[in-house]
Amino acid sequence: MLVYRKWTALLVAALSLWLGQVHAEQRPEVADQVVAYMGTQGAKVWTLRIGDRAANEALVQIEGVDHDWNMRIQKMQVEKTSRDTRYSTTVDGKKYVVLIIQGSWGGELYLPGEAQPLQVGYSEGLSHQGNAQAFLTDYLATQEAQ
Repeated sequence: MLVYRKWTALLVAALSLWLGQVHAEQRPEVADQVVAYMGTQGAKVWTLRIGDRAANEALVQIEGVDHDWNMRIQKMQVEKTSRDTRYSTTVDGKKYVVLIIQGSWGGELYLPGEAQPLQVGYSEGLSHQGNAQAFLTDYLATQEAQ
């Protein structure tokens, strides 16, 4: 009976290690740091590159707004031009530009159904509060729940 318990314990340990490694391998690559913006009326926007740089995708979370998107983490396409960087997603089957960042000072946040954009500016303090791996974990948890 003692031998059976040892083999069972060994099997469980090996399986746990393997499952943990498989789970770790499923985590996509992300940037080392979160980039955050603070806006008018307490709005916050958190961005994090996800995947290879060439994929031009980012996770974006908007916080502190009275909107359906409040605290929702979305994967968005990133388009960099000579004038700005644009984060977009699909709304009602069409491309929708959510965030436009111009240079290093900031830009505008556009939320579906809102008449006017919110002004946002880069926040070094907020960016340092962000944790890239925790942000990714939160995003992956929401994907698993869907």
